[in-house]
Amino acid sequence: MVQSYLTGFDLIITIIYCIIILMYSYNVQKTYVDTFAYYKYFTYGMLARIGFGLIFGFVYLLFYGGGDTFYYFRGAEALVKLGYIKDFSAFIKILFGDLSPELYLFDWQTGHPTYFKDPNSFAVCRFMVPFYIMGVGSYWSTMLVMNAVLYIPIWNFYKMLCSKYPRMYKQLAIVVLFFPSMVFWSSGILKDVWCLVAVYVLYRSTWLVLFKKRQIYKNMFYIIFWSYIVLSIRPFVFYTAFVAILLWIGFISLRKIESLFLRTILLPSVMLIMAGIVIVGVSSFGNLAEGKYATVDSMLEHAVIIQEDLSRTEAYGRNTFDIGGFDASISSMLSKAPAAIVAGIARPFLWESRSFFMIFSGLESTFFIVFIAFIIYKSSFIRVFSIIYKDPFVLSCFVFSIMFAFFCGITVANFGALVRYKVALLPFFSFALFRVNAVINAEKDKEEREFF
Repeated sequence: MVQSYLTGFDLIITIIYCIIILMYSYNVQKTYVDTFAYYKYFTYGMLARIGFGLIFGFVYLLFYGGGDTFYYFRGAEALVKLGYIKDFSAFIKILFGDLSPELYLFDWQTGHPTYFKDPNSFAVCRFMVPFYIMGVGSYWSTMLVMNAVLYIPIWNFYKMLCSKYPRMYKQLAIVVLFFPSMVFWSSGILKDVWCLVAVYVLYRSTWLVLFKKRQIYKNMFYIIFWSYIVLSIRPFVFYTAFVAILLWIGFISLRKIESLFLRTILLPSVMLIMAGIVIVGVSSFGNLAEGKYATVDSMLEHAVIIQEDLSRTEAYGRNTFDIGGFDASISSMLSKAPAAIVAGIARPFLWESRSFFMIFSGLESTFFIVFIAFIIYKSSFIRVFSIIYKDPFVLSCFVFSIMFAFFCGITVANFGALVRYKVALLPFFSFALFRVNAVINAEKDKEEREFF
């Protein structure tokens, strides 16, 4: 298998694409850096993604001997070959989500896609088709093209944050562009990069449509398109983002009311309206989603199956964690919320990292624990939540992180999957912490200036 992915053609096409991508990045940076200081990170951010993408591919190829990333690539390859060798009509139907058994026309000529019967996983194969074509059939160039194209919405989200919090552009670069495990797991051909980019696009496009009133039709299209993508791959990511963004919109609307008394009176009504929208929305979007994360009930049942499987087998060895038993009821799940949220945010703990690659996740978990303790020590628990509450965007990011951590902790049973699933959580939770810390520091600086 190693030889088939490390040919002379792979080497040549990879070098060519690296040169083209980096030249493009340098030109963009040179054009805008004099106007916007944060553009000095543009090329570094692109370099981080393609560099980690190459490292990711070699780790999976040489250390794991293959894995999901190559199954997704082969699935895209089989689908493309189906189009030009066998049946173009079937190719188009499958490309747009029709996975009817009668369309399974794959054979030895096309190759057999591993995930055809799993709609959530095969969605990645479908969405990788344009990148496979641009990558001219090489895993490495396909990965490079994917990272180069998806870097644009990542950068646009970073630009949005810089426009909202211009003094934090250095911290924001760490959060969005350079957070190690996030970049590593989201630079390979996996589900995680699609989920991460989808959440970025949903936030930024909502901001442009509702608050900036700019490019409304284009951004409405982006919202619909990326909602479809994330609903196809991991619907619970969409549900979480949907709730968090709705909360952002609701609290910004409340902030526009000058009267504190009126805001307090209207808060329960706004919360009830948002809850109703969430219930109707999740029910409606559940009809579009497929697989085990399509509905709340299916997610609950899937979580119970995972925990029961964990208690019966040693298939995952020591790489598992257990938050305790529960059944498929909401009340039982909520009773495990504290343990699930801690698992989603702060595990694996450093002493639970039993492999070289897991150590980095353990170090990041340690960073979160220490940083949270440091912030609370500098201020107070109540003050931290007061700062979060006063900024609707920070509140939205924090709520998204907590909900996402809960979903991860309740539906994942091993650390290998956990560190991948939590990729979309990392930038939002990190940003919330950095923002709270920045506000606390600014308040202390102001107090010191007033004192002297």
